[in-house]
Amino acid sequence: FLRCLFAPLGWLSCLLSALYQCFSWSCPKNGSLWDFTIYLLRFVAYASTGFRDSTLQAIVDLATIAGPILSIWLGNGVSRCQVSETLNPTDTLGGRGEWLWPKGMGRKRDTAPPLPEDAPKVILYMHGGAFVLCNSVTHRTITYELCRRTNLPICVPLYQRPPHFKYPVAVDQMTDIFAQFVKYYGASNVILAGDSAGGNLCLTTAINGFKNRGLPPPGGVVLISPWCDLTSASMDSPSITANSPTDYLPPDLISRFADDYVTDASDLDNELVSPVLADAQVLREACPNTFLCFGTGEELLDQDRTLAEKMQPAEVVELVGMPHVSPLFATAVYGEGGDGEEEEEEEEDVPQPVVGLNAIINFVNTRC
Repeated sequence: FLRCLFAPLGWLSCLLSALYQCFSWSCPKNGSLWDFTIYLLRFVAYASTGFRDSTLQAIVDLATIAGPILSIWLGNGVSRCQVSETLNPTDTLGGRGEWLWPKGMGRKRDTAPPLPEDAPKVILYMHGGAFVLCNSVTHRTITYELCRRTNLPICVPLYQRPPHFKYPVAVDQMTDIFAQFVKYYGASNVILAGDSAGGNLCLTTAINGFKNRGLPPPGGVVLISPWCDLTSASMDSPSITANSPTDYLPPDLISRFADDYVTDASDLDNELVSPVLADAQVLREACPNTFLCFGTGEELLDQDRTLAEKMQPAEVVELVGMPHVSPLFATAVYGEGGDGEEEEEEEEDVPQPVVGLNAIINFVNTRC
């Protein structure tokens, strides 16, 4: 943090980015909590462009000391343990990270996740954060809700992140973990899910496993606003510019994180880095049962629509006007599943982030 502040003009860059956001973007009149949430995200994201990526990573990781508070707030009906704290050798599935499972389904007074005979299906969730940021704690707003409403155990592994660990480290780690889960649960009972960079890892894990490891495809794949094209050409797509006012992702930061992820820029064209470039037949064979959700207000809209076309007949849900990974914030802004009232409301009255979250839950419950 101090290195960033005392770097030449580093502090000034942070300050000017923050001031720019204050004066160029304001909440609408009678703005909702959602409007404020997006404003806050934009403010933090654009201000952070003045920091080094390793500094940003350290700040985000430090913020997760609020994990116990999140568990109290979100953890109704859900048990949790660190993978490294589980009791039996079979429980080391997932490497480092955390397990979540419905209370009463675990073993030994709910201190370890259930065995396959008690919960034959499992969700392997890969967190987003542009590969560089975030961890299992930052994504509890969606993983707790998935666990509670699907009644399935969830493993959220921690993959080694750039800028210190570059491609193919994360892909290889997640493919190894997927192979463990296939052996333990059976491929048809493993559901890969992830948002943003985690959605990228879901695709590349399935492709890598299918083409290079001889692994069968997973029983289901859930992709939430996947960042599936890291090439420099993707930064010239119309949605990057057109949706900048409605999204919170600074384009400069997107490019920086893409460069962080690879050692050689030529790797950005690799299908295991930019899976949207994979052959359509390979995508459909590696991920035959796929759900794809993204917002029409995203800067990544063009690449996600291209992916949707390649993966037909995947189930695709477009959330009108929504920014990047909006279902991630549904619980925090609108309560659990929109306070459970969405079924009684007209569809147009349901907030779009809640529509996305409900569609994810419905896909897992009915199609996987």
